[in-house]
Amino acid sequence: MNITILERRNARNAGNDVDVDPRIAARRASVRDARLRRWRRLGLGVLAVAVAIAGAWLLSRTPLFDVDRIRVEGASALGVDDVVAASGVRIGEPLLSVDTGAAARRLEQQPQILSAKVTRDINGLVSIHVVERVAVGWTDAGEGVRMLVDVTGAELGEAGPDDPSLPQVIGTDAGPLELASILPPGVRSRTLSVEAVDGLLRLHLRPAGTVEFGPPTALPAKVAALVTVMGQVDQRDLCTIRVITPDTPVVTRTPICG
Repeated sequence: MNITILERRNARNAGNDVDVDPRIAARRASVRDARLRRWRRLGLGVLAVAVAIAGAWLLSRTPLFDVDRIRVEGASALGVDDVVAASGVRIGEPLLSVDTGAAARRLEQQPQILSAKVTRDINGLVSIHVVERVAVGWTDAGEGVRMLVDVTGAELGEAGPDDPSLPQVIGTDAGPLELASILPPGVRSRTLSVEAVDGLLRLHLRPAGTVEFGPPTALPAKVAALVTVMGQVDQRDLCTIRVITPDTPVVTRTPICG
């Protein structure tokens, strides 16, 4: 009986028994060298990026990149120091740590500020631009307290007891607030109150008289008609000025009104 045993020869030993073509060996060596070069370049690239990031971080913590100046624009009712304090930005802090979006949001939480924008410059300057809310009138908060309001109805603080420069806004509907916001100073100083009755706008003048605006439409044209009337007619014994149709305003006096 013939028995044949097949064995898998060790590849390393087999390699010693068989000559390798020099061209194949050179190709294999070239592939190994190329692989090593790629890994070496990759490692150097990663190291360079890490060094650059670390260097930038350390550089950003040096006084060279601190906040050196803070510029505030648009502040009138609020003091500059109050605006800076509300923003949370501080002189001397790292410039790159200033979160401009968060600073703007902190400012917009202040009752007197309608909107805010904060930017930073590489030269160490942080610029803060705010748009303040403007009081257009006051509302009765009860117990003798009068609260200033802007065109959105937001309360801005207490009004003085005898300030005639702003009218009372009766109700916080959009119509009376919008009308109060577009009254020119000369008309506003003569206006006691702005109100809406059944959806129709009306001004009460001092010392007497009312202005009927009708529905809250075409308000700029109606205000312009009112300014023209008040500048051209004798306002003694005035009862009513109707600017419901701005092209044809109507004036009535006390005898007719009574």
